[in-house]
Amino acid sequence: MNHITLSGELGSGKSTVASYLISKMPFKIVSAGLLFRQLAAKHGMSAKEFNEFIENDPKYDHYVDDTMAELGKTDEKIIFDSRMAWHFVPSSFKIYLYVDVDTATERIFNDKGRVSESYSDKETARREIIDRRKSELLRYQNFYHCNLDDYSNYDLVVDTSHATREEVNELVYNSFKAFDEGKEYTKIWLSPKSLIIKGDESDADSEKLIINKKDGQFVVEKGANRVRKALENRQTLVAVDVVKC
Repeated sequence: MNHITLSGELGSGKSTVASYLISKMPFKIVSAGLLFRQLAAKHGMSAKEFNEFIENDPKYDHYVDDTMAELGKTDEKIIFDSRMAWHFVPSSFKIYLYVDVDTATERIFNDKGRVSESYSDKETARREIIDRRKSELLRYQNFYHCNLDDYSNYDLVVDTSHATREEVNELVYNSFKAFDEGKEYTKIWLSPKSLIIKGDESDADSEKLIINKKDGQFVVEKGANRVRKALENRQTLVAVDVVKC
């Protein structure tokens, strides 16, 4: 497999994972975010302002997407850091990194290296992260009829909210190696702290952990006891069988 596509939410750790992967394998990184931020700067706008500006004009998205698609036809070993690369580079190992909004806010607000995404206070950062996410979801739905929140689009989904960077890096790397070698591996890993158990029902006989994702929340449909046990054992990630969107 020559291509890896790395999608995910703002502050989810995409750059950290990409950097780790190229330290382990002979890949290079192509960042759609960098191309996008360069376009925003040319128009004198922040990333959020530019997102809203182009909601009804696909030409800027097409510029980035066409660049990704063309590179995806080559034999170069490339990691595409892009929201939509999984769609335009179908022959790839498709990774999605999730992070809850509070963790994302802390990471982004405290990361002084994010010159293009600096905020005066945490509440402003949180609000703009949410607004930007909504804008992106709307734009991709309108232009490409794609739902970024549909986890069936990806070969690996990892919740980075409470796991260490070392845990996430190793999980992603080992999953890619398993995929590349045609071996079985778990495709969805979520933090038990991100999962909501409704009621006190017991489902000890459930062998699967099935989650309903709705309105930004992960609600346990089956496998509540597995989640409780993971919380008791202070696990940072738990294997999930199905996420319904």
